[in-house]
Amino acid sequence: MYYHIKGLVLKSQISAEADKIITVYTHEWGKISAVVPGAKKIKAKLAWAAEPIRENEFLVYAKNGYLRPKVTGAKAINSFTKLFCDWRRFSIAQYCAEIMDVLTPFNSENARKYELLSRTWNLLETSKYPWRIFSAFVLRFLNLSGYSFTEFLKRNKHLVNNPERELIGKLSNMPGEDVDKLFPLESRIETNIKQAIDSYLSMYLPRKLCSKEFCEKIIATE
Repeated sequence: MYYHIKGLVLKSQISAEADKIITVYTHEWGKISAVVPGAKKIKAKLAWAAEPIRENEFLVYAKNGYLRPKVTGAKAINSFTKLFCDWRRFSIAQYCAEIMDVLTPFNSENARKYELLSRTWNLLETSKYPWRIFSAFVLRFLNLSGYSFTEFLKRNKHLVNNPERELIGKLSNMPGEDVDKLFPLESRIETNIKQAIDSYLSMYLPRKLCSKEFCEKIIATE
């Protein structure tokens, strides 16, 4: 049967001679993997649809729920063009995508997670403080996954001081467009918050993420 699904492309890898397999977080089915025939070829009709950090509407063919669907058509919803023009912001967007991929099971639909990642990629295009947007994304994603950092801090108050704990609470709940408007923070405080979030996140990651290592190198050069 053929299905129309809306999805955020998290990653892409080569399969067979000319095909690619994409990991997509879909609005309808949650995380899935799908085959994009011939996408390895530069002039392939659907090569663009297999690129990560894109939001597309896909037409897929699936025989049954146990076989990987095949992409037969696609229409761009959001190409996040500004991210592709800034490799630092693009790297943070990839970091978000890898967290979503590694910590999300297949075929577990969650519309709020979908909207969270889509909105985060949008905000990263123009945000004055992209790392602050990333921290807000991680906190919200962990909340939706049942691993609330703010609840963890209530039981482990010694890990951060009161002002930092209050700021973490704000980042967890305020609308994404207001994150940039949060009053200027001392670099020391912002660094402490990011390190606390990273430390908590690492408790649930099965391995060190490639995108994290790359982003750390970026931070070292800033």
